[in-house]
Amino acid sequence: MTEKRILFDRFEFPVEKGLEYLINENVPETDFLLISGQHDSFLLMFEKDFPIFTVPESSDRPYCLFEMKRPGRVIKFFCPERHKNLDSVVWYFYVELFDEQGVAHGLPGQVRVEMSESCIRMAKNKPKFIEILEQVRLKDTAIFA
Repeated sequence: MTEKRILFDRFEFPVEKGLEYLINENVPETDFLLISGQHDSFLLMFEKDFPIFTVPESSDRPYCLFEMKRPGRVIKFFCPERHKNLDSVVWYFYVELFDEQGVAHGLPGQVRVEMSESCIRMAKNKPKFIEILEQVRLKDTAIFA
């Protein structure tokens, strides 16, 4: 992939060396996007019209909910606790990006995280998948290189 950005719905994703990207190359604006970390440490998944995750009212599996506030965005994670027999977990997330008028634009998705010793490879003192979510931009307000 030689492009410097990927267009998905109303969003722009930068393309970084060392990550693998799977997109629908038949359309100018992809309707699905998979971003894989090195050594399969994580897999970010986005699909057009993906619903916003809500924690089931009657669930036998406890969830951890946390929120990260950054300038111009809020990232919310819904994390089911890990099962003993599984080496990976799927966390759901919802990114709200705010445009210049303060209107929120939602980007739901999920991330599969490998739970080995090196499960969350750190870049700039945070997991790489969080760094990617912090770099997503709105198409209309993005500055293109």
